[in-house]
Amino acid sequence: MSSRSSTGALLATVQLDLATRPNSLLRAEVSKLLVHRQARRQGLARQLLLALEGHARALGRTTLVLDTRQGDIAEQLYQSLGYVFVGAIPAYFINFDGRPHATAVYYKLM
Repeated sequence: MSSRSSTGALLATVQLDLATRPNSLLRAEVSKLLVHRQARRQGLARQLLLALEGHARALGRTTLVLDTRQGDIAEQLYQSLGYVFVGAIPAYFINFDGRPHATAVYYKLM
C-alpha cells in the first residue's frame, strides 16, 4: 500500500507480509512503513496502517506483528493504534549510523 502526492510522487508506503505455513495463517507482519521526510506529521502512516489492518482482516489475518527501532517516534504511533509492546532485542540491526541498535517488538490482535 502506498500514498502519492498530486504529482504522483511516492510519499509513504507499507507492506503486509503474510505468514504462509499452515499453522500460521492467522498472522501477518507489518513491514517497511516508510514516510518521506517532507510528508511526515500529516497522518499518512496512520492512514496506511488502518488501511493495511482492514486488508489483513479481509484476508482473515487476526494477529499482526511488527518491529521498529527501539526509541523511534514510530513507537508512539503503534501504541496509539493498540499495538502491544512485547520486548526488545538488543543489537538487532545496524542503523544508518553504522552502530547496532535494539528493535522493539509489537503485536496487535484484531
